[in-house]
Amino acid sequence: MHYAGSVGTGWSEAERARAASSVPGALSVVTFSMRLLSGEQLDGARLVDAVLMPGAAGVPRVAINTGVTATERDEQKGFASLIKGLGSMYRNPAAHDPRLDRPVGDEELLELLTTLSMVHRRLDAAR
Repeated sequence: MHYAGSVGTGWSEAERARAASSVPGALSVVTFSMRLLSGEQLDGARLVDAVLMPGAAGVPRVAINTGVTATERDEQKGFASLIKGLGSMYRNPAAHDPRLDRPVGDEELLELLTTLSMVHRRLDAAR
């Protein structure tokens, strides 16, 4: 996967390279945060499920809300799905098949970094 520029954005190659290199790090910090919050050492989707999905007691080990209402429980499940989706879409292809060369343009790169920022903020505020 490579992060290619799109016409008209005005990003220099150095700016684009810095932003693109921040994606794997930002995804790794999500994993690190979930491990730190839970003590769990799994990876990928198994880690997300173990940490963010309801366990045997019916509550997640790390909660982004009170989980009192059905809406909050759905939000929690959606958050877990979002993290799994980001890993499947952006981390796994590059980590497991370096030959894959799907270009990611500047706009998508900015959207991804913005989404990862929200994920980090929600994990920072989790209980």
